[in-house]
Amino acid sequence: MSSTTSGQHAVVPSRGSSPAVKYVLVGLFPFLMVVMMVGTMLTAMHQPGPNHMPLAVIASTNAQADLLSGQLTAATGEAFDLRTVGTEDEARELILKREVAGAYAGPSVRGKGQAALYVAGAAGASQMQTLTTVISGFAAAKGVVLQQEDIAPLPASDGAGVSTLYLTLGWILSGVLFVPVAGAVVPHLMRPRPFAIVAGGWAVFMGFAIWLTVGPIIGAIDGHPELIGLGALASYTGALFTVFFSRLLSPLGRLNPALAQIAAVPAIGLLVMMGVPASGGALSVWMEPSFFQWLHGVLPMPAVLETARSVLYFDARTLGGHLTTLLIWLFAFLILNFVPLTRRQPAHATAAEPRTALAPQPSSP
Repeated sequence: MSSTTSGQHAVVPSRGSSPAVKYVLVGLFPFLMVVMMVGTMLTAMHQPGPNHMPLAVIASTNAQADLLSGQLTAATGEAFDLRTVGTEDEARELILKREVAGAYAGPSVRGKGQAALYVAGAAGASQMQTLTTVISGFAAAKGVVLQQEDIAPLPASDGAGVSTLYLTLGWILSGVLFVPVAGAVVPHLMRPRPFAIVAGGWAVFMGFAIWLTVGPIIGAIDGHPELIGLGALASYTGALFTVFFSRLLSPLGRLNPALAQIAAVPAIGLLVMMGVPASGGALSVWMEPSFFQWLHGVLPMPAVLETARSVLYFDARTLGGHLTTLLIWLFAFLILNFVPLTRRQPAHATAAEPRTALAPQPSSP
């Protein structure tokens, strides 16, 4: 009785990755995170100095404005972008609207031998310190006495001005970190509709929890429960952004489980690693390279931080633009998460393939 392998489908076992490949894949995620953190943040903040920082020059006539602007430019180079205004009240309003970082009034306005610098400490301690140092040196060289007025000071409970940074970082990270945990523990909730609902509930909870921690418990901010809503929007945006890349890069996880973690790289990289220096929370964005100043107007983290600053310290004067930026990110990724990223195979094809591949044919006599 003879047998043949004709018509029979042999199953070839897949080869596992070599130990060296496995070790490389295990270290890939922490390697990328650390290199991205060090590289991005040091690029932004290792040589701080005013870089086209907007500064108002107060002068009563055009001739005086041109003279003072020319003197400042000659002394400071490209440190400031100068804007001429006619009155000190107008300059104060521009500072409170966050259109300029500060304002300088020379002797033509303040009187012979006198000058004044108007700043807003709540816009960032590093920004105020830099303006004070540079303009004090300029005034001293001109032989005038400089008086400084902080028209929007930080509260005593947040003398360093870092509360908005940690509020924002906590809200964004709460959404980002929710995705890998939910994907590992309750993977059936990662489908677009249930995820949108569950992540929304989580975002509301974390918006409240972080506000409660930073405010009533620690005492770094005073009141403003409306920030709970901002925190919910920030956390939800972080979750939607991260889950989109998780879906987009899911084929890598099917190739090798160690590659599944790579989905967090673009989310953490863009939202946090680039978001922190671009936010202006740790260092004034006007003391960083121009690229990060551009990112300040487009990334979610700066939008959240500046919205929180506006609510806490500037009577919501600059609320609209930054909040609009955040909402654009949120709704864009909410919509994207309902867009299919893979083409579905016909049901009859997927059902037939396993039988063809795995079921052996009987041997012929």
